[in-house]
Amino acid sequence: MRNNFFRKFVVYAMIILMLLSSLMMGISFIL
Repeated sequence: MRNNFFRKFVVYAMIILMLLSSLMMGISFIL
């Protein structure tokens, strides 16, 4: 159960990182 939770946490972290990087690229593109 702990391993499954850790895997889910890693997936969420990667999705958040991708969203943040795309947001930063969009902001830099606008500026």
